[in-house]
Amino acid sequence: MNTTPLYARITSAVSRPLVLLAALIISVPAEVELARSSGFTNGFEFLMPLTLSAYSAASAIIAANRPKGSKGRVSAIVGSGVALGMALSAQVVGHLISSGYMTSGPVLVSLVSSVPAIAAAHMLHLAALPKPTVGVNPKHVEQGNEEEPVNGSQADQEDTKDTPSAARKKAQKGRSKPSLEVLTGAARMLREANQPVNAQSLADVFSVSIRTAHRYLSTLKNSALVA
Repeated sequence: MNTTPLYARITSAVSRPLVLLAALIISVPAEVELARSSGFTNGFEFLMPLTLSAYSAASAIIAANRPKGSKGRVSAIVGSGVALGMALSAQVVGHLISSGYMTSGPVLVSLVSSVPAIAAAHMLHLAALPKPTVGVNPKHVEQGNEEEPVNGSQADQEDTKDTPSAARKKAQKGRSKPSLEVLTGAARMLREANQPVNAQSLADVFSVSIRTAHRYLSTLKNSALVA
C-alpha cells in the first residue's frame, strides 16, 4: 500500500514536467546569444536551444531505457553526458558574452558551429541501434517470424527422422532414452559400417555410459531387432 500522501504524489507528478519546461525556456536567451555571437543569424540562432535541449533529453531517455549490457547503452550514456556538458557550457558562455565579460573568438565559433553536426550524428547513431529483445527465444524465431513451439507429439514424430548423431545431441541434453526408431537407426548404421551392435558400440554412438548402453541394447533385443 502506498503511504505517500496524496498532495505529495500530485506535487511530484505536476512539478517534474513544469520544472523541465521552465528549465528549457529559461535556457533559451543565453543559447540564442551564444549562437548569434558565433555567426548564426536570420532566425537560425533560435534553433540552437532546440538542438541542445532535444539532444540532451533524447540521450538521457535512451540511456535510461536501454537494458544493462545492451548495445548502445554506453554510447547513450556518454552522449547524455556530452549533451549536458554542452548545454551547461552554452548557458555559462552565453551569459558571460551577454554580460560583457567575454567576447567571441575563433575557438568559440568553431566549437559552437560543430554542435549541430555532433548532435545530428549521435542522434542518427542511436536511432540506428537495434531494439533490445527481451523474453524472446531466438530458437523459435527465424527470419523475423515466430515459429510454433514443438509439442510432445510433434517431437515424437520428428524422432523417426533422427540420425544417431542427432540422437547423441538429444541424449546429451538430458533426454532419458532415445525412441525405438532412433535405436533402430543406430543399429542399422552400425551394421552398414560392419560394426557389431553391442553395448560398447551403442555407448560410442550415443555418448553414454556402458550401463546406459546395456539398457538400449536390451530394448533392441526385446523388440527382436538384435539377436
